[in-house]
Amino acid sequence: MNYSSPTLRQIAAYSPLDVLLADVAVRVQLTPTDYQNAVAHYQAISDWLDRSGSPLEGKVLEFYPQGGFSIGATVARHSTTSDFDIDVIAQIDWSPYIDPEEALATLHDAIASVKGTRYHDKTERKTRCSTINYADMHLDVTPVVRTWGRNEKTSYIFHSKPSDLSEPKKTLLANPFGFAEWFKEMTPPDTAFGEFFERRSLDYNRILLDAKAETAPVPDQMPAYRKSRAVIALQLIKRWRNILYDRSWPNLRLPPSVLLAHYVALNANRTNTLADELIHQVDVLRSIIAGAEAQNRLIYAHNERCREDIFTDRWPGDRLNQRIFLKELDGFAADLRLMRDGGLSLAEMLKVMERLFGEKPARDAYEGFIRQQRGDLFAGKNVHIPKVGAIAALGSLAAPASARSTPYHTDFGDPETGPVRR
Repeated sequence: MNYSSPTLRQIAAYSPLDVLLADVAVRVQLTPTDYQNAVAHYQAISDWLDRSGSPLEGKVLEFYPQGGFSIGATVARHSTTSDFDIDVIAQIDWSPYIDPEEALATLHDAIASVKGTRYHDKTERKTRCSTINYADMHLDVTPVVRTWGRNEKTSYIFHSKPSDLSEPKKTLLANPFGFAEWFKEMTPPDTAFGEFFERRSLDYNRILLDAKAETAPVPDQMPAYRKSRAVIALQLIKRWRNILYDRSWPNLRLPPSVLLAHYVALNANRTNTLADELIHQVDVLRSIIAGAEAQNRLIYAHNERCREDIFTDRWPGDRLNQRIFLKELDGFAADLRLMRDGGLSLAEMLKVMERLFGEKPARDAYEGFIRQQRGDLFAGKNVHIPKVGAIAALGSLAAPASARSTPYHTDFGDPETGPVRR
């Protein structure tokens, strides 16, 4: 792979924290196997809805992803008891005046079908969708009816909770497709960072595939990872949120991913490094929520492609949820600044990152960084290590390097030894 001089100069300025954050982000992406499984489940549900005898046979006009899967911001599960989710839209040939309960019940019946069929025991009815639960992921299918004379794919979605008759049924306007297109327009990939992140992603995936080669078939290779700093920052924020709420607030509703994505997109790519982008985005969230708190109100956000599509209609719900998230964001920002500006050793940074993003991806990224530095040291290349006791420090995996003391340099090699395109 050839890199322009500006690209190399930008990459050379990345600190160890930038590299470690990128490598953690690599490790919380869906693996190629998870990605292929998600695509397979997506295709299978689409075919199942339209099968012969289905209540929706011949009525599914479009089937397309929404949420993190549509913007490249899905994150892998963070424990063996958690999973990741894929959200899809099923555009159905119904009247826009269909009763919300009829719409949701018909979709559920089409998926669950009768006892003994493939999805019957895996399907769970929700207030706006039906969820198919797999071993390590779940897939949410939302039925919609397309409106006309509005932005592309603006649709009616439905809300009904038959277990609580006091809760009114609703027909709501939404445009998840439009939001995804807007998000991608607002977060274009940066060439230098995109190439840097792609290289580290593909290197890591080759390690995974090599490790599984004897026991599992290698899946088709995924397209190149070309993501902006803002998208990676969003994924790191989502990973932190998932771990935090699972650990500390398991009974509270999570701040919705679409709301986080909305604010990240509005303030995307105004920095030069991943660490600065992540801190910037966390600060933006803190500022927005603190501003609402100062005015004794809840935050409010809507879809830029459909003003009636309200992202805050179910969260925060009350001031307590809002204040809890703000307090946790304050701690998150303090930890990030401590790693960037506090002169921590790499080992100390590891402890913080394990708490924020999970032990496995943080330690794996840290040890990979040390191995690369040790290899570069013995190859005579420029590395980011302390000037005293370098070899001993690398050998103990506890090199006390400041997060900002010297730039990190990466040797990308020539096109013949560069990463394989996927």
